[in-house]
Amino acid sequence: MKKNLILITISMIVAGFFVWRYYSSPPQSEVKHEEGKKEEGIIRLDEEAIKSADIVVEEAGKREINNYITTTGEVKANTENEVYITPRIPGKVVEVKARLGDDVNNGEILARVDSVETEEIRAGFIGAAANLKAAEANLEKERLLYDNKAKIVDMVKKGVKSEEAINFLKDAELGKAKADILRPLTRLELAESNQKRERELYQDNISSMKEVIAAEKEYTGARIEFQTAVEEMFLNTKQEITKAEAEYMSAKARMEERREHFYHYGFSDTEIDEMIDEPRKYGHATIPIIAPFKGRIVERLVTVGQVVDTSTKLFKLIDLSTVWVWANIYEKDLGRVKKGQEVLITVTPYSDRVFTGRITYLSDTLDPATRMIKVRAELENPERLLKPEMFATVKINVGRGFSLAIPESAIQREGENTIVFVALPPPYKGGEFEKRVVSIGTEVDGYHQVLSGLKEGERIVTKGAFTLKSEGLKGLMEEE
Repeated sequence: MKKNLILITISMIVAGFFVWRYYSSPPQSEVKHEEGKKEEGIIRLDEEAIKSADIVVEEAGKREINNYITTTGEVKANTENEVYITPRIPGKVVEVKARLGDDVNNGEILARVDSVETEEIRAGFIGAAANLKAAEANLEKERLLYDNKAKIVDMVKKGVKSEEAINFLKDAELGKAKADILRPLTRLELAESNQKRERELYQDNISSMKEVIAAEKEYTGARIEFQTAVEEMFLNTKQEITKAEAEYMSAKARMEERREHFYHYGFSDTEIDEMIDEPRKYGHATIPIIAPFKGRIVERLVTVGQVVDTSTKLFKLIDLSTVWVWANIYEKDLGRVKKGQEVLITVTPYSDRVFTGRITYLSDTLDPATRMIKVRAELENPERLLKPEMFATVKINVGRGFSLAIPESAIQREGENTIVFVALPPPYKGGEFEKRVVSIGTEVDGYHQVLSGLKEGERIVTKGAFTLKSEGLKGLMEEE
């Protein structure tokens, strides 16, 4: 019994010794937290060092900012403004004006093709144009005659005297109708004069009433004959002008039919007039090859003397005043991307420039391997700085919203990583800071959206982060 009591007493003394050792000396793991020493990813500073480094700690919280989806893209030509130019009819190239790299205007002649097939069409068109011109001149003449004859009819209706009618007819444009009117008008003037003379003689008792009556009958007959001639002349005039109008319309229709032959080959009115007015320098009608819009020649595939047909590519023309940028969007982000959203584009050659555009198209199919969908943005490119095949960084503005965001001053770069320093809670009297790798979004108004690596409410260093980064690097150097 006494022996057992001694063993128990010894055991209690040994146990008390180990308890005393435990509380009087920190565990080996805590030794590493002594001042000036660092754990992996942990930096420990006392209060004086924190104050000296002017370190400020704030809680990470949500802010209302523009949310962006950042991805990569590629500049492409706007295929709606890209075309291979081919001739509309077979022939031989006799002139090439455009060179590789030339900027050309809409309607500018790029080349000329000599074609036998267009000569007959051109000759027929020229003949039709001459007939139309003659028909138009004849119609104008008939209209003038019609107006003058209408004036004569109006004079007759008002009872004009023959002398006034004769004076008008002297200068009036009437054609052969003038003679048909002058003959009955001369008889009317003579009958009118004879009537006047017989009345005067009758008043002087020189002539008899019978002679006066005969003179009046003669005057009446002459007047009826003159009126009839005028009416017949005007009726014929109506028929002539109707005929002239019909001939004009027929000539115009024939010319339009000839013009349609040119339209059949794709010529515009400007091209037709150019080809018709051109001197016959080559013996046949030379077809002008016209730029369909303003742009730049990026391929020249034709030479003088080359025989071409309607399938021969002569030039490639691109209008780079607008370009497309194609980008890939992950399936998870698809619900946030819509047509019309603003995009911000940057390219390596002009890293200080931001180009803006709008999403105009979203693909209807998803790549099963990458789980991505293609979107297309259209950008104005008036300075032609954006070139096809350039790589681009694409940021899609998906609208404002509340997102976890941290200030630019909290962010440090370490190699390829983006890091922040998170202040750990007490018990240490000074401060412990954990280096944390985070994924961030686009900077907006001095703040970056946090995509991963940080939670709302965690306390981060917003001032003095560079000092902590330097302290961490110094610790690594000391360990080495």
